[in-house]
Amino acid sequence: MTLSRQLILLILMIFILLFAGTFWAGVENTRTFLILQLTTQTQDAADALGLSLAPHMKNRDLAAMDTMVNAVFDSGYYQSLQLQTMSGKTLIARRNTSRIEGVPSWFIDHLTLPTPQADSIITTGWKQAGRLTLQAHPGYAYKKLWDMSVAMLRWSLLAFGLSLIATLLILKAILKPLGAVERQALAIGERKFPIEKHIPRTRELKRVVLAMNSMSAKLEQFIAKLSERAEQLRKQAHDDELTGLMNRRGFEARLNSLLRDKERGGAGALAVIRIQDLAAYNRQFGHQAGSDLLISLGKLLNRLAEPVAGATTARITGTDFAVILPLFDANAATEFGTSLEAAIHELATAQQVEDIAHAGIACFGPDSSLGAILSDADVALSQAEHQGANACVTLTGDSKAMGNEAWKTVIVHVIENRRIGLLAQDILTQQRQQMYREVLIRIRDEAGEAISPALFASMAERLNLSARLDRYIIEQATEFLEQQPATSSAPEPENRHKLGIKISARSLSDADFMRWLESYLTNHAAAAGLLCFEISEYGLLQSVNAAEALIDLAHQHGGKVVMEHFGSRLSSFQTLRRLKLDYIKLDGSYTHNITGQSDNRFFLQTVIDIAHGLDMQVIAEHVETETEFRSLTSLGVNAVQGYYFGEPAPLQ
Repeated sequence: MTLSRQLILLILMIFILLFAGTFWAGVENTRTFLILQLTTQTQDAADALGLSLAPHMKNRDLAAMDTMVNAVFDSGYYQSLQLQTMSGKTLIARRNTSRIEGVPSWFIDHLTLPTPQADSIITTGWKQAGRLTLQAHPGYAYKKLWDMSVAMLRWSLLAFGLSLIATLLILKAILKPLGAVERQALAIGERKFPIEKHIPRTRELKRVVLAMNSMSAKLEQFIAKLSERAEQLRKQAHDDELTGLMNRRGFEARLNSLLRDKERGGAGALAVIRIQDLAAYNRQFGHQAGSDLLISLGKLLNRLAEPVAGATTARITGTDFAVILPLFDANAATEFGTSLEAAIHELATAQQVEDIAHAGIACFGPDSSLGAILSDADVALSQAEHQGANACVTLTGDSKAMGNEAWKTVIVHVIENRRIGLLAQDILTQQRQQMYREVLIRIRDEAGEAISPALFASMAERLNLSARLDRYIIEQATEFLEQQPATSSAPEPENRHKLGIKISARSLSDADFMRWLESYLTNHAAAAGLLCFEISEYGLLQSVNAAEALIDLAHQHGGKVVMEHFGSRLSSFQTLRRLKLDYIKLDGSYTHNITGQSDNRFFLQTVIDIAHGLDMQVIAEHVETETEFRSLTSLGVNAVQGYYFGEPAPLQ
C-alpha cells in the first residue's frame, strides 16, 4: 500500500472516530436534557393541577374536576393520570394509548427515554383530600430527539465530507513531491538521471528531493567518469594517436579474435595499404603535410569500411594501414579493391601527387594463420607496387567464389528445404550453471558439403535475405521450446531452457520483420519469455531507434536482449546508457589471453563496473582456458562462453 493511501486511511479513521464521538455526545446530551425537561414539566403540571382541583375536591364536584383533568390530559404530553382519594378510591383515571409517530422503532429501542411520574397531594384546609398521579408521555421527546439526531447527522456528514475533501487536496499537494521522487527513482532504475526542479517548501520533503537530486547527479557523473575512463584506456591501449585508427596491437587482437571465432568468423579478407615514399613527401611538402596525409588516408579507409559489418581499420606501421573485412569472399574482396583503388586515385589527385599509395588484398579462411594472412597481403601489395601508380591487387587464392545470384539460389534452397541444422552452446555463470544457450546453425548444400555458417549468414544479409533466415531460426527455436517439458531439476528452472537467437542488423531495421516478430511473440507467449535476442554492437549502433523498439518488444513478452561483440566499435558508450539491454557480451579480442594483458584488464574492469551500474550483466566470449576463466571471473563477469566449456551440440 502506498504512503498516500496509508495516510488517507489513517485520516479517514480519525475523522470517523471524531465525528462519531461528536455525534454520539450531541445525541446523549440532548437525551439527558429531554429526560430532565420531562421530569420537571410533569412535576410542575401535577402540582398545578392539584392546586386547581383542591376547591372542587372539597365540594365533591366531580364534573368540574373531570373537566379540568381533560383540559390538561388532552394536550397529549402525558401517558396516564389518576386521581384517588386518600383511602385509595379512584375518582378519575385517564390513559393515552396513542403511538409515537414519525420515529423509527429501532431508534426508540436503542435510545430509551424513561417516562417520569409525578405525585401531588390535594389538601382542603389542613386535611389531605386526595392524591394526583401524573405520568409523562415520551412521544414528543422522542420526536424532538429524532429530528435533532437527523439534523446533527446531516450536518456532521456534510462537515465530514468537506473536511475530508479539503484534507485530501492538502495531502495531495503535500505528497506531490513524493510522487516526483518516486518517478525520479524509477527513472534512475531505467538508467536515466533526471533532476527534479520543483523543490517543495515542506522542510522534510525538501530534504528528500534535494537528496534524490544529489544522488541522481552523482550517479550520472560517476557513470560518465567511468565511461570516459574506459574510452581513455581503450584509446591508450588500442588506438593510433595521430589518426585515431586502431594500432598494431589492437589490429592483431581483432584479427586473431576473428580467426578464433568458429561460429561468426573465421573467414574474410585483409587489405593492406602503404603510402608511397612518405619521407620524400615530407621533404617536398613538410612534416605537417605528411601528418595530414596520414589523417586523410585514415578517414578515407574509415569511410570505405563503415558500411561493412564488423570491419576494422588500423594503422599498423608508420606508413602501412590495414582494413579487416570479416566474411568477405573473393567477389566482395574484388569489389572492395575496386572502390579502394578509385579512392586512392582521388586522394592522389587532391594531394597533387602522381603516385601516393598502393593496396593489396588477401582472402583468408578459417584455417589461415595471422602470419600467413599478412604474408599473402604483402605479396598482393608488392604486385600492386609493380603494377603502377595507386594500384590495388586482390589475391583470391583457392577461394571458391560464387556470384550473388548463385548465393541467392543456395540460400533460398537451403531455407525452403529446411537444410539448416540447429546447435546450441552454453553460456555459463561463474558457478558454471547454465544462463542460457546460444543457437548456432549448420548448413550443407545439395552435394552435402558444409557451408560456413558465418559466411552463409553474411551473404544472406548482403542479399537482403537475412530477415527470412532469422524468421526460420526463430520459428525452429520456438517450436523446440514449446515441445520441451517443464523441469525443476536445475537451481533456476526458469533459465534452464532459454535460447539465444542472433538477429541481423538488416532484420532489425526491417519494418515488416519487426511487425511479424511482434505478432509471432504474441501468438507464442509461453516460448517468447524464454528467448534472448543477440544483436551485434554494429547492428545496434546502426539503428538505435530500431534497437530500442526491439528491446521494448522483447521485454513486453518477458524476453531478453544481448549486445554481442561489445567494444568492437569506438562509439559503444554513447548508446550503452540509452539502451535498456539485459546483457553485453565482450568482444573476444579483449578476453583472449586476458591474464597477460594488463591494459585490457583495466579496460574490462571499467566496462564491467559501468554495466553493473546500469543493471546489465556481462558475458565474456571466446574463453579457451581455465586461466582466462579465472581471470575474467575475478574481474566480475557474470557469465562465460567458449570451447573450453564444451563445443556446440545438437539442440535437444
